[in-house]
Formats: sequence, structure tokens, C-alpha cells
Amino acid sequence: MSSFLESPKFPVDIVNQAAEKEKKGGGRPEHWEMVFWWTRKPLASARAVLAAAALPPDIDVHTFVTQVLKAKVNLKGQVENVPHRENPSPPPEWRERFAKMKVLDPFAGFGSIPLEAMRLGFGEVVAVELLPTTYVFLKAVLEYPKWAAERGLGEQLVRDVEKWGKWITEQLAGDPDIKELYDPDVAVYIGTWEVKCPHCGKYTPLIGNWWLARVSKGSSEETEEGEEEGAKKKIFSRLAWMDWENGAIKIVDLNKELKTSEIEAKVNSKQGYVEVNGTKRTVRKPNIYARRETGTCLHCGNQIRYISLKTGKHSIEKPKGEETEWYVKHAIREWNRLLEEYLSGRIELEKLIESPARPTLLVKVKVREGDLEFEPATKQDTEKLWKALEKLRRMWGDPDIPIELFAPYQMGTAGAFRITLWGFDKWFKLFNPRQLLTLVKLVKLIREAGKKIEEEKLREGWSEEDAFKYAEVVTVYLSIALARCASYNSAVTVVDSANPWGVKIAHSLAMRGIAMQWNFGETNLFAKSLPFFQVQGSWIKNIDKITNGLTYIISSISIKLNKVFVSIDDSAILSSLGNEKFDAIVTDPPYRDDVPYVELSDFYYVWLKRALSDISEGRLVPRFMGEAFFKRVGVAYREIRTQWEEFATREVGLNVGRLKYFKDSEASEDEARSYFIDLLSKSFLSIRRVLKDDGILVTYYAHTDPEAWEELISAGWRAGFRVTTAFPVSTESAQRVTARGKAALDTSIVVVWRPGVKGEALWDEVYRDALVAAEERALELLRAGRSGVDLFVGTLAATLSAVTSRERIVGVNDVGGFVRERAYPAAARGLARAVSRFVGSGEAGEEVRDAGALFYMLAKVLVPWSGRARGRVMDRSTVHIIGFGTGLDDKKLTSMRIVEKVDSEFRLLEPRGEERDDLVELLRARGLDPSRPVLRSAVDALHLLEYYAATLDVKSFREQYEKLRSVNAVLVDEALRLARVFSGRLVPSVDPERRLCERVLSYVSGAGTLEGWLGGA
Repeated sequence: MSSFLESPKFPVDIVNQAAEKEKKGGGRPEHWEMVFWWTRKPLASARAVLAAAALPPDIDVHTFVTQVLKAKVNLKGQVENVPHRENPSPPPEWRERFAKMKVLDPFAGFGSIPLEAMRLGFGEVVAVELLPTTYVFLKAVLEYPKWAAERGLGEQLVRDVEKWGKWITEQLAGDPDIKELYDPDVAVYIGTWEVKCPHCGKYTPLIGNWWLARVSKGSSEETEEGEEEGAKKKIFSRLAWMDWENGAIKIVDLNKELKTSEIEAKVNSKQGYVEVNGTKRTVRKPNIYARRETGTCLHCGNQIRYISLKTGKHSIEKPKGEETEWYVKHAIREWNRLLEEYLSGRIELEKLIESPARPTLLVKVKVREGDLEFEPATKQDTEKLWKALEKLRRMWGDPDIPIELFAPYQMGTAGAFRITLWGFDKWFKLFNPRQLLTLVKLVKLIREAGKKIEEEKLREGWSEEDAFKYAEVVTVYLSIALARCASYNSAVTVVDSANPWGVKIAHSLAMRGIAMQWNFGETNLFAKSLPFFQVQGSWIKNIDKITNGLTYIISSISIKLNKVFVSIDDSAILSSLGNEKFDAIVTDPPYRDDVPYVELSDFYYVWLKRALSDISEGRLVPRFMGEAFFKRVGVAYREIRTQWEEFATREVGLNVGRLKYFKDSEASEDEARSYFIDLLSKSFLSIRRVLKDDGILVTYYAHTDPEAWEELISAGWRAGFRVTTAFPVSTESAQRVTARGKAALDTSIVVVWRPGVKGEALWDEVYRDALVAAEERALELLRAGRSGVDLFVGTLAATLSAVTSRERIVGVNDVGGFVRERAYPAAARGLARAVSRFVGSGEAGEEVRDAGALFYMLAKVLVPWSGRARGRVMDRSTVHIIGFGTGLDDKKLTSMRIVEKVDSEFRLLEPRGEERDDLVELLRARGLDPSRPVLRSAVDALHLLEYYAATLDVKSFREQYEKLRSVNAVLVDEALRLARVFSGRLVPSVDPERRLCERVLSYVSGAGTLEGWLGGA
């Protein structure tokens, strides 16, 4: 049995275009804005994959695109709309087919896949997640909107969330503890840390970015090429920055100074200057460089470096034989120690304020007369933080203050949690005193709102069960607003000065891990967004985001017959599913070392737990969703303090620090990898247990490391699954948080699996089968019009299918190693053979084997030629995917000078023209000397032959050709194979290398002359 998803007719390009619409501008689904989550698959691709997995292979493609995907495609084959904004309307027979099927997502995340399964009308949809945080979010995305919509309460639910959000605003605004802490005309406070200078004894702010607003409208027409690095000559709608003068912050607002709304200026943010009309203004560089462990006092100008932990003395150089620490880190650790001592009543406020480090405020951002206004913060503004501290001290011991521990270990490659090294060992320390007090007050108001909602519904005559349920639903959405609010109001937010609105605060989880920040933003919770100023973190804004997202979800739920179930469960066991069997399992398993979800999402967990629980006898007790936050022990309940303490060892992920803490302090990277593989394998076994024998499994996977793919394929195969096809779909934003600081795919590769492996074969027999399968699949895909990376991935799938179809491969103990050493190369070789056959240049036994030449050939065939770039430009994803089959990554390819890194992209080093100068430029870029040729790969030989053909007559060319063969005849022969491919129909006629290769082949055969070739021979 096959499906449309496994057919070459599946419209990958249209699906990718539809998915990409969701990652740009206004295309994002509104419910994604309810709260940040690390990875969310586009709804369009989830919908297409789910529907195609359930439909037979011979369906009408046009009907699928227009009625299921809901894509509007123009005559150029371009998707013009944002398909997820329309509900699918499949033909009745398709809808009937969906209604009979059960779908499971055992790694449901934020719920893209199960939400689209609901919209398509699958009979039963089950979403499983390990973590309480995602369990809450999934309930809010899947179960609660459906529950409300089925009872005709959808619109009322939206109104009530808005109503009670407003009630909370009014109560908070009237609270005297809060009222005196915020200035009503201030929208945002910008703060940082200040330390007591060990040289002059004064407190100096540590400022990581002096800019306040650097908002450009577009490039100036006079912008010249060759400007120094970091310089941009543009039209700016706002230029403002901080300066330091007479021991205090000074504001430089160029728009107000020049009395203009637009400024044509050259700005170099790296070198730190603004040039207007020939006059340069200096913008200070940071006085804090954490990676270099260097700070500079703004008062005396001295460097702040090391403190002796024994003597307490400061020194610029690290003294030998003494235990030292960077003074800034030491000072902030001391603040965190003294903070807890003060709150618990062991020291007085004066001693805390005299700490060697303390938070301070730099700037107040106000909105006046439709414009932003920046003012230096005053001493009185900072004193409001100390007032908040005094109020917190009186509340100390209140269970609504999150005193839970951070995970006390580092994550290795999975993400940084180094904030703990600065003394932030408990969650409450991440917030300045005003932020913490306000969030605690919000928790109490949300809890009170939940009780009032229940009482209100009981008075209206609702049953106790329905009144309680409705109160739970509304309270959950208010609690998610709280979680979002906390993420935009902490001491680890980031102030972005170069965004279109002048000032914008990036949330606390915007970096990979939780990182120390030097310019953090604090939002006035009562501030409203304006067209020119986006206040992301205010309570009012957060309620708007929740109601907009909820409205979107409710409008998406048009099917009332299907069942939806969210379960908190371990994917390695899936015990909550019992003996259930599913027709389709579509999921996005964790990407090896991608994100430490358990530890990072505790940021949300500690606030959700409080808002959804009650207090009794000075401790938290179950109220709403108790199963998420408490564990039943006999007749009592035990609070789950943190996710990391309860679930870290059960999360599928490669995390050395986690393993060292929980299992073995001496654990190695290899042991952590083995632990991860074991969990991944158990998950696949559980999936196999609950999938019907004729069912289909679909996995998304976005990872650049071939080793990660080997682990995935090995786990699936050992669980009894065989690969049937694979293709890339656009799923990831290139700027997504999980990609920061490491290579990452902008696409996911969808792998389709079927149960049923049987028989055994020798490894060389399997390899031959894989090579043949790759060649035949590649030809099939070429004839079906497939191109680009999806052509390569589809070919790779054929090799994986051949490898995974046997129950046992004789002579192979390490399946992952076999995939790496045999399957990947088989895919590349099979595709190369198919390409040669497709263009009519293949001869018996003729094949490109050199790894560099193979990559170059595949890149030329798979990547479109760009007229603007005069060549081929690839993103990292493309380089890595093609590299799977050639054993070359971007670093090796760069060192071989086959590609050149330009900013975030890679340019294939190929001829940009046919003239001598073009080829001289290429040879120089590639480090080749035509007078003394040294061949590293067949690509070198090809480019030298092209140079000779363009600059010499036939006789002289033949002489150089023979000399080159004497250097390395094998590589020269491979170069001619490349030339035959590049002179064929898969390389466009606009590509200069196509004509150069035609000339090379003509000269080698002696059939042409330079004059005849130039005349069109």
C-alpha cells in the first residue's frame, strides 16, 4: 500500500512556498504569538503531509493543492496567498477517508501537526508531550478551543479572556504597591548592571550597546561600494544614542537636534560613528566584553579585570599561582548572594545597596505627541527598585515567589545556561525587584480571577463541572499571558535598537539558552502599543496576543465530529495510550542536541504552576490542571518543583552536562550519545507498538550533522521500520533561536516510513541495491520535473529504503556507520549516474568519483544559476544536504576552495564569464596557477582546461592538456566527465561554464577551432 506522500507527484515546491509564507512578515499564524516556543512547524506543510499520508497515490494534484492545501497558484507557479488562513475543504470522499483514521503526534511541541489534523477532520487526534509546560500550551491550542466551540462558547471565551484580562489590569493599576513604582508616561525602562570600580571606588554602569534607536528607511542613492566594514549610508528615520558626560548618562537625539524626521547619514555601528553632512559624531563602544573578561570604568577609565579570591585584591593581569575570578562576575555573584540574605531578613537594605554590583536604570523611553522621547533615568527612578525590594522582603516566604533552583549544570552543545555561573541559581533572581513584585501580584490576581469566573458561572446556573471547567479554560489563557509577560520583563531581555519601531525588547529566551545581558528592557505593564512603537511586554499587549491567537484557533475548528486528546506522557513508553493503534503517526522528534527544553521551559513552568494552583497552609496545592504540576503519592499530592528535576533524564536529547549531573560525573560525549540513542530507539519502538501494521510513520528532522541522521535511521530501522521516501520542506526560520551559534537547516527533511523489514543480505549486496535504487529513483524524479535539493533528498531516500528494508545486514554491526560510509555516497553516485544518463552523456562504467568533483557537479545541477550573482549561491542547508553524499562539509569545501563563504551564504567558485579576465579571477580565487598546475580535485583540472580553451588555440590547448594528464590523468578524465554533464540540458544556456565545457570537449576531440567555436560551431 502506498500514499500520495510517497508519490513523485506530491507537489513539494508548492508546499514549500506555502510554508515559507508563514515565516515572513504577517504570514505567521496568530496563535504562535501567544507565547514563544522554540520550534513550530508551518501549518501548511503539516496539513499537506498529513493529508497526503492518508490519500492514495493517484489523486488529482490540482484538487489537492486548491482544496486541501488551499494554495492559490498563479501562472508562474507561485503561491500568492497564505494558505493556513483558510480551512481545508477536501472532497467528500477524501473527508470520509480522513474521518475513519486515527492520528498521533508523540512529540507534539506547540501542536502544529495535531491542529492541522483537527482541521482536516481526522477521526481521532492524539497529541503527547513529556513536559507540563507544553501540556498546558497544547491544551490551550487543541482541547480548549474545541471544547468551547462545540458548546457555542467560542466568541464568549474570547470576550471573557479579554474581560478578565482588563479586570486584572484595573486591579493591578489600583494596587498601591504597584502604582508608585511606575511613571504613567514611561513605556520602557532600559537598565543594566553597575559595579563598584576597584580603582576609583565609584559605581560604573556596564553598557553593552550605547545605541537607543538606529532606524533606517532605505539606502541612500549615493551609497557607494567598497565602504569600510560596518558602514551604511542610508536614510534614517531615527538616530539616538547614549553618551557619558560629567559622570552621568546623556541622551544624543539627532532628530531633535537637527529638527528633522529624516536624516541622510553614514552610520558605522562597528567603528562607532555617525557622519552627517561631513561631520562625524562618535558613538561609544561597549565598556563591557564578557568573553574577554574585560570591563572599563566610565569614571576613571581603568580596566576592570581580576580579583584574588584569597586577598580580595584587584589586578589587571592574572597573578600566577593564585585563584582568581573576573571581578565583574564576582561582583554580580555577590549581589545575588546578598539579595537572598536581605530578602530572608539576615541583612539590611543598606548593606545590599553597597554590594559590589547592583542593577541600575539608564534611560526612560516615553511616548509624547506621537513620538518617542528618551530621558536619562534619575536617582529617584532607581530608588523605586529598592522600594520594590522592601515590599518583597515583607512578602518573603510567600509561595508565589519562584525560589526553585535553576538546573545546576551546563548543557554542552545543547545550549548555554551560563547565567548560573553569575550567581543566578534561583528563578526569582532573574528579575529586578519591580519586575518580580509585579509578576507575583499578577499571579495572585489570575488566581483570584479564576475563582470569580467559577462563582459567576455558578450564579448563572451552570453546573459545578461546567463552571469549574470554564474557569480553568479562561485561567489557562490568562496564565499563558503571564508566562509571555515574564519573558518580556526580566533582567535577561535584550534591547534591540535597530528594529523598525525604534525600541523593541527581545524576550528572555531569544538567545540560545539564557544569557547574561548588559542592556535589558523593562516594560511598563500598563503601556499600550502604538503604530510607531511596539510594546511587546505590557500586560495589555499580552492579553491582545492571547485573544488574537484564540480567535484564530476557534475560527480554524470547523469539524465537530473528531476527538482530540492531549496526554502528558513519555515517548519512550506511551503508557497512556494502552493498546490503542493508529493509522498514521506524524511527528517532529527532538533534533539530538538542539534545545534543552526541560531546563529552559522551566522559565514558563514556575509561573504557570503558581497561577494555576491554589495556596493552602503556606504551600501550593492543586487547583487547575493539577496533573501537570503535582504527582499523586497515595492519597496526597507532591509538588513537582521543576521540570528538570522530574523529567530531565527522560527527555530525548544529547546533553553531556545533564548526564554527568544525574548519572555519572565522569560521563563522556560518547556515553551521552549512547544514552540519547537508547532513548530515541525506545521511542521508535513505542511508536511501532501503537502503529497499525499497514500504517504510516512520518518524521520531520532538521539537523546538519550526518551523524544525527545516522542515529535517526538506525533507531527507526531497529524498531522495524523501512524508509520509503524523503524530501525537504521549508520549516525553519533562518533566524530562529535554535540556530543561533551553530549550523542549522532552514528546511526539515520529511522521512516516510512503513513497518515491515524482512530477510537478510550481505553488506555489499545491500550497497549495490542502494546504488541501483538511487540511480533509478533519481531518473524517475528527473523525469517528473524534480530539481534542487529535493531531487537529492529523494534520491537519498531510495538508498535508505534499500538499507532499511532488510531485517539484518550480514557483516554490519553499526547501521549508522553503514549509512555514513555506504548509503550517503551511494545516493551521490546514483544521482551522478542518473544525471549523466538524463543528459545523454553517460557511458558504460563512466562515473565521477572524486568527492570535490561530485559536490561541484551536484551543486551545478541542483542549485539554480543566479544572473544577479553571476553564479550559484547556496545557504548552509543546501551545502550540508549535498555534502551528506560527498563526505564534505562547508569547512572542507571552503578549504578546498570549491565554495567561498560570503556573509551567511556560500558561493560556488565557478566561471562568472567566458572571457580571460573572468577565468583569471576564478583561478586566483581557487589558488590555481596555470603555469604550474597542482591538482587537488577534478574541479581544479576542469577550471584549468577551461582557462586553456579560452586563451589558447587548439594546438596549444592540446599541449597543455597532455601536460595536465601527465600530472594526474585520473582527475583530468573526471574533469571531462564533468564537462560532458555541464554541456548538457541540466545546466542552463546562460551559465558561462556550459559554453566553456562545450569548447573544452571540442578542443579535446580536435573537432573545433577557436574561430569556429566563436562563430557558433
